[in-house]
Amino acid sequence: MEKIYLTTPIYYVNDIPHIGHAYNILATDTLARYWRKKLGRENVFFLTGTDENSQKTVDAAAAKDQEIYEYLEDMSKNWKTTWEQIGIDFDDFIRTTEARHVDTVNKIFNTINKNGDIYKGKYEGLYCTGCEAFKKETDLDEEGNCPDHKKAPEMLSEDNYFFRLSKYEKPLLELFENNLLLPEKRRNEMVSFIKGGLEDVSISRESAEFGIELPIDKKHKIYVWFDALINYYSAVRQDGREDFWNYVNHIIGKDISKFHTIIWPAMLLSAGIVPPKSVFAHGFFTVDGTKMSKTLGNVISPLELSDKFGNDALRVGLLSSFEFGNDGDFSFRNFEELYRTKLAGGVGNLFNRVIVLIHKFKDGKKDITDYSAHEKSLKQFNAFLKDKKIKSAIDHFFATVDQCNQLMNETEVWKLAKTDPEAAKEIFGKLLGYLEFIANMAEILLPESYPKMKAMLGDEEKVGEAVILFERVE
Repeated sequence: MEKIYLTTPIYYVNDIPHIGHAYNILATDTLARYWRKKLGRENVFFLTGTDENSQKTVDAAAAKDQEIYEYLEDMSKNWKTTWEQIGIDFDDFIRTTEARHVDTVNKIFNTINKNGDIYKGKYEGLYCTGCEAFKKETDLDEEGNCPDHKKAPEMLSEDNYFFRLSKYEKPLLELFENNLLLPEKRRNEMVSFIKGGLEDVSISRESAEFGIELPIDKKHKIYVWFDALINYYSAVRQDGREDFWNYVNHIIGKDISKFHTIIWPAMLLSAGIVPPKSVFAHGFFTVDGTKMSKTLGNVISPLELSDKFGNDALRVGLLSSFEFGNDGDFSFRNFEELYRTKLAGGVGNLFNRVIVLIHKFKDGKKDITDYSAHEKSLKQFNAFLKDKKIKSAIDHFFATVDQCNQLMNETEVWKLAKTDPEAAKEIFGKLLGYLEFIANMAEILLPESYPKMKAMLGDEEKVGEAVILFERVE
């Protein structure tokens, strides 16, 4: 039986979720819904969680004058609750301070060490706390700052333990030949990076205040990235989940491609574990043409949009802004226009009109619906989602809504029902066929509205009552 295991990155708890985080997890959730519909829920596993063993945690807890574990409890709950409130249906939520994860990290570290791929040395170089990553001069901007955090990295000189990443250049290139990373432009970047020569990487911090102790040297903490990547494996090391590992698909932002497609697979190869089946690195987006920034005040909580417009609008509004895998821009004006014209004025108005007309002219009785006419269109919709072309799937959905509206307006079925009931009967059947097909797609794209759509479509004999799917928003 085919299975699929989908993961988001685990998110740092030094701040609350914003729509950039929501973009990733809504996309992954949408793909999980597609695969559940195709394979059955028992054959799909969807993981998300929080990354907690970092200096960012220490600094954020101190800023709030909280004990670290109290801070972590509050923040991980905030992230989990936010995802639940915006309609994310994950199967597991992992925290890197959990015993199951710490145990897995120790086991993998010890295996890698036993295989001779860990040694002690001195690290001298630059470290960006914001990225939780070591930097080269070539990684910095013209001012010598981290381009993401606009701060100069600190110079470190300390004893570290290293992982022999350089040993794995050839096997990593073989993985990339089998399409480890998509889209292709991201893969080409990583292949070029490997061919430029890999250096061994530091995997411990002697100066770290918080984290998992190194099993072979209690003075050291395991480097946060070495620890964090293992979460994906920690979550399936229990009865009933082990088989999912062979079907793992990581959904990540492009900025962490190196960790997920070079360091992580090499760690797994060293530990004798099968590397990921697939990694998909999506792009980033600006908000109304500007990069999100606390200073500019344009960092938005997904709950703000969800509370005002609903979870379905948040989902399709973000995911239809540009194709998944590309960079793009999220426009508030376009978002509000989509809600007004495509959701409320399109989907909602269509369902309401058709159901009201059938009650009026057919006493709610359903005629034979022509659903088979949409089989080819459904295959196209499914093909888009299988290829992770989420915007294309959403565009296809709205195009179908437009086709149904066009059929109703061109036939003027409300007039036809008065002059030619038999002809109107055929049109009503076609309209209901469209609505059934639209509801089928909405189960994945508009999961909050889907139950209302199904209730409106009723049973085999009669339609249900018309309801408003999308309320007017002022």
